[in-house]
Amino acid sequence: MCLLTPMTPDKPHQCKYGCIRGYAPEVLRASPAYASVRCVTETMTYLKDGWVLWHQGTGGTTDGIRVYAHLYAEEEGGRSEITRLVIEGRTLTTERLRTVPLARIETLANTNPDFRPHIAGTDQHEISDAFDQVPRQANVVMLDNAHRKAEEFDRKAREPRAPLTRPDGSNPDAFYQQVAEAYREMVQTHRNVAVALADEANVPVGTVHRWVMEARRRGFLPPARQGRVG
Repeated sequence: MCLLTPMTPDKPHQCKYGCIRGYAPEVLRASPAYASVRCVTETMTYLKDGWVLWHQGTGGTTDGIRVYAHLYAEEEGGRSEITRLVIEGRTLTTERLRTVPLARIETLANTNPDFRPHIAGTDQHEISDAFDQVPRQANVVMLDNAHRKAEEFDRKAREPRAPLTRPDGSNPDAFYQQVAEAYREMVQTHRNVAVALADEANVPVGTVHRWVMEARRRGFLPPARQGRVG
């Protein structure tokens, strides 16, 4: 049986529908409705210990998103729900993350008679142990960062950063290093860094954007994501 489901084409010539077919108990695949055009393809693979892998990609490209979801149930036979997600992709944006069909992933898993979620109180499979290493290592790194930030805070309290002002042109590298330092500090506490720096330096926001752009060009700040300013 074939079920047609709407797909979102990236280009006008791409197909509008995909065809979902069951190729094996563990895999669902969305294939193009028309083989001559490039379509979005979806697959869902059932792993171990309640883990599933949902993948969406465009045929003939490396563009895609992979979602590892862990489903947990309180008891055998109970409905499972997603408790952990690991998302991979080359260009992850808010809009793209909204396309991840969490409810659909849960439904597919809960209606698959061969799928078994992780049951509360049972032993973990190695795949879960592997995923657990991420938060464990993250805790180690966060603790180390906390100690370093505390030391840095004490240092800055003794030696506060000089306010950003217009450059006099005598030492461009030193100025753009100062811009980078001010940017890194402000980004920790302000959502709109350019506005905050413009207020500090008493200059237009556009001037700050140019300063930040030049600081990036000189290598004092990492490159910005394409399409974003500042």
